[in-house]
Amino acid sequence: MSSPATENEVRAAVDRATDEMIYIGPDHPYYPLLAGLVSAVGKAWQQGFEQGRRGSHEPNPYTWVRRDE
Repeated sequence: MSSPATENEVRAAVDRATDEMIYIGPDHPYYPLLAGLVSAVGKAWQQGFEQGRRGSHEPNPYTWVRRDE
């Protein structure tokens, strides 16, 4: 579980990226990258929340390789 300070750092980074997207505009080469990252953070949080809500025993909901037990 993350601490409130860590959550605030993530939120601050997402807010900065969102602000940067407004500043650079959609024609900038990095705009799609920033948009994808901002979107992915919200989706990742939701996936972790849903996994915890379902009572999953997986220690990390974002593992790349599933362990077969």
